[in-house]
Amino acid sequence: MKLGWRAVALGGVEQWISIHGEDPSAPVLLFLHGGPGASIYGPRRKYLRGLERRWRVVDWDQRGAGRSFRGDEDGAVLTLERLVLDGVELVEWICRELGVERVVLVGHSFGTVLGVRMSQAAPVRIAAYVGAAQVVQWAVQEELGYDWALAEARRQGNARALEALEGLGRPVQGTYASGGRGLETQRQWLGRLGGVSGDPAFVVPFVLSTFTCIDYPLMAKLRYPKAMRRSIRCLWADLGRRIDLVRDVKRLDVPVVLFAGRRDHITDLSLIELWHGVLEAPEKRLEIVDDAAHLAPFEAPEAFMACLEASR
Repeated sequence: MKLGWRAVALGGVEQWISIHGEDPSAPVLLFLHGGPGASIYGPRRKYLRGLERRWRVVDWDQRGAGRSFRGDEDGAVLTLERLVLDGVELVEWICRELGVERVVLVGHSFGTVLGVRMSQAAPVRIAAYVGAAQVVQWAVQEELGYDWALAEARRQGNARALEALEGLGRPVQGTYASGGRGLETQRQWLGRLGGVSGDPAFVVPFVLSTFTCIDYPLMAKLRYPKAMRRSIRCLWADLGRRIDLVRDVKRLDVPVVLFAGRRDHITDLSLIELWHGVLEAPEKRLEIVDDAAHLAPFEAPEAFMACLEASR
């Protein structure tokens, strides 16, 4: 099959995927990006290109994100259920077109919500599920992240951060009173304070890698912020009300690997450890990188790629 970008109809809507890999007989890995609405193609190819030596890697710009953003998405068509159905349909397409029985799902951040739901919906097609920066309890993680940022701003004596965060107020069911603008403010300060990556300086090149990626179209780059904001507006509040894996997902019928950064204050390690403890699966494993945070797969690519080898 021809490598690179191609459009695939999922749920009756054209969506974009890319396929890369040096070995045409290698197992297939489907990467589920976070956000919601935050295509990870640029960072994945910059920091995790080494995966392509041992895997056929499929990157998917989900409905409403990146190249797949149309501009007419609303809350009626951009839902968690619709994204999961799109994902299962894509897995079936991959199995048929690439000639495999099963794929390994790799989710990062919001992509882990999809990965868990897809593993529930189509376990016979999933060789293993790998959750990096695993979402466990959406509303609780937002509260913990806000509390940590506020305390860290006080500890560092950062008056500007303290003023901004106190002005936001604590999130309710994972949502800030000022909505998406509040979320952006919290994430900006969380990154500067050290809760997004082990080295706060890593955040800037990580973000820029989307916009400097030479084989990511200019139009997708220009529309990227709008696509992400639209996805957050359509999906965020619902996720805060509904996502609680400790309560709702006590078993998965596929092998599970969780990859976490100890310094992650978006998807707090304590919640990941809690879910890992109660989860039943044919196999399960939790790997922790001490000096990394929410961007652990990209901060510690060699460790992440080694972790994936166990899923082959």
